[in-house]
Amino acid sequence: MAETSGGPGHAPDGHPAGAHTDPYSARAAVSRAKFLTGATIGLGAVIGAAIAIPSIGFVLGPSFSGEDWYWVSLGPVENPDWTEGKYVPVVFTREPSGGNLARRVAFVRRNNAEQASMYNGDQFTITANTCMHLGCPVVSTNVGFGCPCHGGQYDTEGRRTAGPPARPLNRFEYTIEDNTLFIGRVFATKEQNGQVVVTDIWKPPGQQTTGLLSYLYPPPPR
Repeated sequence: MAETSGGPGHAPDGHPAGAHTDPYSARAAVSRAKFLTGATIGLGAVIGAAIAIPSIGFVLGPSFSGEDWYWVSLGPVENPDWTEGKYVPVVFTREPSGGNLARRVAFVRRNNAEQASMYNGDQFTITANTCMHLGCPVVSTNVGFGCPCHGGQYDTEGRRTAGPPARPLNRFEYTIEDNTLFIGRVFATKEQNGQVVVTDIWKPPGQQTTGLLSYLYPPPPR
């Protein structure tokens, strides 16, 4: 009687099991499909990671990065050019080796008694010249500050009075040592109960410091 089976470990045609597979069989098609599916998923994961990781780092990186800054001397406290109660534009270099790219403009005001009482006795108020709409430089006017780009207007305390700015003008921190005025970092401000309050963060123009929108953007390097 002829054998119809190759016995244990043999295919029906007599060849050892697994010795060869018909490339056109359903079994081979399933194997190819699994391989292509796995390869596609793996390639997609690599491409997704290549896009997502730099994007996440770009968004969140500034929140964890340090900041290099310096106290910069603006000169003697008794500078006669600093008229009490009025702003005077002062050009300074933010970094010792920054060159022209590190030059900034600040409006320095020696506060009179009424102005000092508004800010816990602060002897000076130092306001940044950057409009809080799109960042154009503001100029001093008879009634405060004005932006020549898009018509933003501020009063003498830097509070928005007209136009598209999102909030009051930023302000610089300062310190006095050996009768010399030093300027430090710039901070975002907000209006609270009619007064300008300096926050402990920095936000670029157009970004809010209060409400839900203030959490949408991490503070970038200033």
